[in-house]
Amino acid sequence: MPTAGRLAGAVIFALFGWYIAGISTPFFPEERPPQYIIPMCFFVGIFVGWKVCGPRTGQGYYNAISNGLTTTAAFSFCVLGIIAFNAMIVSALRNRYDGPMEAIVGMFELMLEQGFAFFDIPFLTTLIGGGILCAMIAEFFGKNYS
Repeated sequence: MPTAGRLAGAVIFALFGWYIAGISTPFFPEERPPQYIIPMCFFVGIFVGWKVCGPRTGQGYYNAISNGLTTTAAFSFCVLGIIAFNAMIVSALRNRYDGPMEAIVGMFELMLEQGFAFFDIPFLTTLIGGGILCAMIAEFFGKNYS
């Protein structure tokens, strides 16, 4: 059911995803992110804003802090999962895995490697602070217009 909180969450986290994709460029090899990173982060932001943040709006600003942290964690997990899945498919097409289970385990190893590549204090501060701010904005619209 569409609500103002879901719509605000989808819009604000889509913009947040676009911003995060822009500032994540230095964390990729040779500062060349994949071509799909901006639209992927944009659409993942829409998805998590609608499905994770939106339904939890209207419960108060203290709950919006935990909502922002949860939505940021879901956003990060989805983005890292998509990047690792793409890298796993490329490796699988080059016959680097012996079977499908090894490819799936390799995908999670790639997620872990990529997660450590993004481990930078200013980037993580921006990610966490921005997620909380986005949830606060969604909370405002969910509380006042639903």
